[in-house]
This record gives sequence, C-alpha cells and structure tokens, in this order.
Amino acid sequence: MSSKEKQKSFLHGLGVLFAALLTFGGPTYLVYVLEKLDVPKILSLPLGLTAFAVGVILFAHLLKGERKIEAST
Repeated sequence: MSSKEKQKSFLHGLGVLFAALLTFGGPTYLVYVLEKLDVPKILSLPLGLTAFAVGVILFAHLLKGERKIEAST
C-alpha cells in the first residue's frame, strides 16, 4: 500500500468517525451542552436534529464509495 493510499484510508476513517460523532452525539450531547449554556430549546433541538441529518448524509456519502464484497457460493 502506497503512502497516498494510506493517507486516503486514514482520512476516510476520520470521516467515518466524524459522521458517527455527528449522528450519535448531535441529538444527545450537543443538545445537552447547548441547554447547559442557556440556549433556548427552540434553537438547541433543531441544531441537534441538523447535526444528526448531516451525520447520516456524511455516512451515506462515505459508504457509497465502498466496494461491495460478493458472497461466495
């Protein structure tokens, strides 16, 4: 594996990790932190939902490029 392929693989892994943080952390921890900072609920809930949506879209984009492995028969 060349260094360029390793770098691409590393960045792909970081992207998946970031997407997971947005997907699972956005609706829970982001909303919690914003409420502790006295941000109104009318603003914190849409921000959490937006983080969730961006995470799911990023996951879909990153997984679209994955190769499909065929099952052996």
